[in-house]
Amino acid sequence: MRVFLYSSIGIPVLIVDAVLLQALPARLAGRFTATQGMILLAGALAYLVLHFLLRKPERMYLWAHEVTHLLVAKLFLRNVHGFHITSRTGGKVVIDRTNVAIDLSPYAVPLYNVAALLPVALLAGETPHARKIYLGAAAFLFTMHLCFSVGGFIDGQPDVRRSGRIFSLAVVFLFLMLWTPLLAAAGSPGGFAGLPGFYREWLADGMEAALRLPDHVRSLLSRRFL
Repeated sequence: MRVFLYSSIGIPVLIVDAVLLQALPARLAGRFTATQGMILLAGALAYLVLHFLLRKPERMYLWAHEVTHLLVAKLFLRNVHGFHITSRTGGKVVIDRTNVAIDLSPYAVPLYNVAALLPVALLAGETPHARKIYLGAAAFLFTMHLCFSVGGFIDGQPDVRRSGRIFSLAVVFLFLMLWTPLLAAAGSPGGFAGLPGFYREWLADGMEAALRLPDHVRSLLSRRFL
């Protein structure tokens, strides 16, 4: 019953995800030069080569995954009874009880990317190439987060099964999209200036697309069945 209820919530959230996603790439692209776009692509490709052709950095990812569990558990005042990371059995945080936020936080929060925001915010004005270095590293780390998160969903990790994969996917995808403009702003020419406006305009585009959605559905159905 729990999975069914959460899945019924997850379906409309997935629709929201789709509406916001179609408006995001064009807006993000406008914040970067062609050179910065190439740096982002190079960082992502570098990680994919490491992941699929060389050696997956599993232990590195596990640390971020379990530390995120731990931090969010502490935010909810849970008692933490154990914290283990081993090469054989992976990682585990033992707490008195969990909830949806604790379960999904390692997928919804790219911890290494968030940690990288602080040094670039401090050094961007003093080091000429700080933003370029950040963009390459951020693309590398975000791609790592995506690859391992997708693997967790495919493998059916207990974290995502407890509330159902539909709900978990919808919530995680929404949070990752919401993180993306903030993470990208640190390496863009304008920095964090204008970021609130970016979110307002992006959400406005999403609302406009949502209002057009019924007309698109009716048009599609009329062509298909009439």
